[in-house]
Amino acid sequence: MTDIKIGKKIRLLRKNNDVTQDKLAAYLGVTPQAVSRWESEICYPDIETLPQIADFFGVGMDELLCYDSVQKESKIKAYLHDAEVLYENEKLEDCLALLREAYAEIPSSFEIQLELAKILSAISAAGNLKKNDLMEAVSLCNHILEYCTDDMLRDETKKTMCDIYSHQLDNTEMAMDIADKLHSMSYSKELVKATVLTGDVAFNQAQKNIMSFADNMWWHMYNIACVPDISGDKYSIEQKIEIMQRSIAILEVVFDGDYLYFNDRLANTYRQLAMLYLAKGEREAALLCTERMAEHAIAFDSLPESNKYRSVLVNTIEYERSAEGISLCAKLLRGNFASRIWSPIRNHDRFMAAVASMAKTLEG
Repeated sequence: MTDIKIGKKIRLLRKNNDVTQDKLAAYLGVTPQAVSRWESEICYPDIETLPQIADFFGVGMDELLCYDSVQKESKIKAYLHDAEVLYENEKLEDCLALLREAYAEIPSSFEIQLELAKILSAISAAGNLKKNDLMEAVSLCNHILEYCTDDMLRDETKKTMCDIYSHQLDNTEMAMDIADKLHSMSYSKELVKATVLTGDVAFNQAQKNIMSFADNMWWHMYNIACVPDISGDKYSIEQKIEIMQRSIAILEVVFDGDYLYFNDRLANTYRQLAMLYLAKGEREAALLCTERMAEHAIAFDSLPESNKYRSVLVNTIEYERSAEGISLCAKLLRGNFASRIWSPIRNHDRFMAAVASMAKTLEG
């Protein structure tokens, strides 16, 4: 790893290629004095100028910015981890600022470009961005699709663009066009590894797939029962309750009571069930679901950093925390119980005890 800074790097490249400050300045459309200030590290080139400098000298952005591959990957990983923590704790503006800093420092990273596009989309969905900011997210995604060769990253980028066009830009036709370009489920790497290969590779992948299928089933059932712009008025309250109860049954079959990470899914399921029962006027059932919600939220927050699932269907899979400082109890307590729907049970001893138990977990 080198200690050379960008100004010194520009000067070194210029000297090695026998290029004058005047010649470089003319190519970039700046003054020779600007180049001199960069090389003296009085100031730095604008981020838009960096690719032009790299092209002029025929080097990559990483070389221009003095990154070796190990340093670059370590820095990207650190930025993405910190951004995940901020996002999960709903500090969206801080997350955006961090990712802009990361992009300015490592503009060649497709991973950072994608995360920046995602946070722009998330802030836009909250109504806190102008359309121009959202189009920046689209531009970042288009850049990834044009230059990135990593299929997984490209697919994730297409999913992000699909979400932007569907939910923020209200362009269903474009969203469908992007979705249709994604790989078919039947030809995904997960299914191919589990059904075409043999031995330990196929066995381990099959267990991972069972877990993934369970999670996907849960998400689809949650969406059709609880997300208004998906479920609409297609189901009665009784049918929505039945769907959520079946989603619990699926998780019980797969995990056999050893839920680990999936305590998150169950806590959210019971929260939705409590609200559905309240909509029906069934306070006793709502209280029971609130207590179950608290139990699973506390179980999630009490998990060790890593642990292996014990259920026979997924006993080769190990759970690992994805980011530090993320509390499910905190997320559930943050504004979830202020709405009018909770009024019938908000002052009940059992409800207050469930909420207090989650708050006490945060103190620990």
